[in-house]
Amino acid sequence: MTPRLRTFIVECYSPGIDRESVEEDGVRATSVAAEMRRDGIAVRYLHAMFMSADEVVFHVFLADDARSVDEASRRAGVRFERIVESIALSPSRSTSDLVTRRDGG
Repeated sequence: MTPRLRTFIVECYSPGIDRESVEEDGVRATSVAAEMRRDGIAVRYLHAMFMSADEVVFHVFLADDARSVDEASRRAGVRFERIVESIALSPSRSTSDLVTRRDGG
């Protein structure tokens, strides 16, 4: 059975960072992750979330473990503070049913 890939966030606090730099980091991370997959390491770069007002970037990866994300980030030249596993949550149908609609529906 193939292990399920988990989602990891690479947290970067980068004073003065701009959108172009974030996009360049993403291109390099995508390329490095592809190289690593060819070598049999399960890691994939997904996207970045850039909060320019806070000078914060969250790069999002799928991988077997945080070590693979750490290696991909370092090889791509992404400077970061930490790597954390994350779980994406969406409202369930039962949760959304609890919300009262203003139109009475």
